[in-house]
Amino acid sequence: MAERENIDPIEERKRGGVWRLYSSEVVAALVIIVLVIGIAFFVNMFFYGFDLPELAFSEPVVSDTYADSGPGKKEKSFVQSEDWRLFLVNRDHPLEEEFNGELTELRYGEMVDSRIYPDLQEMFDEMRAAGLEPRVVQGYRTRDEQKERLDNKIREYMGYGKSREEARELAVQWEAEPGSSEHETGLCVDISSDSGDNESANAVWKWMDENCSRFGFIKRYPNDKSSITGVKGEPWHYRYVGPEAAQEITDRNTTLEEYLGAVR
Repeated sequence: MAERENIDPIEERKRGGVWRLYSSEVVAALVIIVLVIGIAFFVNMFFYGFDLPELAFSEPVVSDTYADSGPGKKEKSFVQSEDWRLFLVNRDHPLEEEFNGELTELRYGEMVDSRIYPDLQEMFDEMRAAGLEPRVVQGYRTRDEQKERLDNKIREYMGYGKSREEARELAVQWEAEPGSSEHETGLCVDISSDSGDNESANAVWKWMDENCSRFGFIKRYPNDKSSITGVKGEPWHYRYVGPEAAQEITDRNTTLEEYLGAVR
């Protein structure tokens, strides 16, 4: 029978105490690590998850071709309208050239295509007569200005610790790629109120939703159409398409992509 190692009972109790103390320290360290990871996860979700939009699409929703409904139908090529008012601009149909037409400067320095100015002015006159104070906060942008906006948004996300690739993926949900923004056409306006507070801005948007088609404008990115337009809802963004098309698009509760037949 093997002899038991001769250990002082007091020393043995010391060893047991050291082991229990060591075990407690290990458990405490593990608890702290779990808490740190949990807090880091929450902070990451707070900055990068809760306050950021979901992707409005997982794949392009607009294509150069579209299919007729029904079996056995052939695909047709999408062709841009010859009507300048109905020119489609999005991420699948970017501008080939920069705007080179005539621009009209508005009261606060924003500019629009001169061809839409008369209808825009008439619409604003009627809003002001109704007691509202509309203001164009964004109009025409050059391609360089659009690129700068996107670059700034990318840098903003990189400042939160995102890689450049991750930051770009998030940024394009807010800012269009240069060449694919309607603002580069001069045919759209972002509208708010002079005061800029939520109540007055909402009043302006409500009036616009009910009346803008009479002046040739449509709400370009409705909340419930993001799967088609590829853009999250923007209550402030209105696009000029001409009175006839605007009325049809509004009456049908459709989008410019659907109206032009440029949807998969």
